[in-house]
Amino acid sequence: MHRAVALARELIAIPSVNPMGKNVSGEIYSEKQIAAFIHTFLHALAVDVRIESVDPNHPNVIAIIDAGKAETVLLEAHMDTVSHENMSISPFDPKIENGLLFGRGSCDTKSALAVYLYAVEQMLKQGYSWKRNLLLAAVHDEEYLFGGARQLAQMNLNATFALAGEPTSLNIIHAHKGVCRFLLSTPGKSAHAALPWLGENAIYKMGEVIKRLEAYAQRLVEKNHAELGPATMNIGRIWGGETVNTVPSSCTIEIDHRLLPGDNYDSIRTAIEQELQEIAEYRLDPPYLEAPGVYNDKNSLACCELLSACQAAGWTPALKTAHYATDASILNAAGIPTIVFGPGDIEKAHTAAECIAVRDIEKAAEIMLALLRAA
Repeated sequence: MHRAVALARELIAIPSVNPMGKNVSGEIYSEKQIAAFIHTFLHALAVDVRIESVDPNHPNVIAIIDAGKAETVLLEAHMDTVSHENMSISPFDPKIENGLLFGRGSCDTKSALAVYLYAVEQMLKQGYSWKRNLLLAAVHDEEYLFGGARQLAQMNLNATFALAGEPTSLNIIHAHKGVCRFLLSTPGKSAHAALPWLGENAIYKMGEVIKRLEAYAQRLVEKNHAELGPATMNIGRIWGGETVNTVPSSCTIEIDHRLLPGDNYDSIRTAIEQELQEIAEYRLDPPYLEAPGVYNDKNSLACCELLSACQAAGWTPALKTAHYATDASILNAAGIPTIVFGPGDIEKAHTAAECIAVRDIEKAAEIMLALLRAA
């Protein structure tokens, strides 16, 4: 078995489920154990590695190899996974069948972490010369709020460029949309449902808001990015009222707005407020999540260096864009040009039978070694 595949299996076997804001507890909902594994692995190689944490249950692992080179690459990937519930396979039993490695996090994104660890181990054990200095970051809470990447960005790391590990089918994602999530509420006045004229129905008010927001969302196609397409908006949740026999005094919707590079909450808030200018009463809350869009030129240093490493490993990737957001949003905004790359197919991520092709891990390991090793 390839060493990188074996490492991926060890990482998958360590639960690190993101609680996604839910009030749950237990080691399964923590990155502490997987962080300890990564720290122990790198420490045994005499790497300068430390665990950084504001919350000890949700740490980052930071490793530094100073080879005295002019350039530094940051290899970043997240340790957390989505929920293990309702899977059709055993989530933490990393079995290999028909060339596929199964388990929660196998695709998103513990195999990327395994590839990083493998490359560092090979560089040191084989005594290869480093092409550039290395920063390696295994971060927490990518799946919910990009919390680990935000903590990492606050360290003011000096990196020439970065890779955010995600399942890209070994293609290079040089640009992707950002995301902004927030709540919008309408007020009402409660009354007995048999006497509705004594109240104000907040859900009826929200109905008019939703109609106008639907029109706004449809018009987003008018602003079309040449490579990323238009921004999008989705109303994903709605709740309101107390009981069926009470006029509802409040109603709230939860909005997911995908951002083009250069867009932010302020710009979309202005557009939404203009759309709702004839509606007297509503409240637009500040975003609980905002991550900007990412754009790196196809001829940027990051793209060219990774493309060269891929070719050295006998692989020709496509340069692509994505509609989803990643930790690259946070790192890129912090001044580190960041592209997205890793083994695995995004269509297998978060699924009931999450898996990754073993050959993808093996090829990614070759590519990562080529990126780090001097010719």
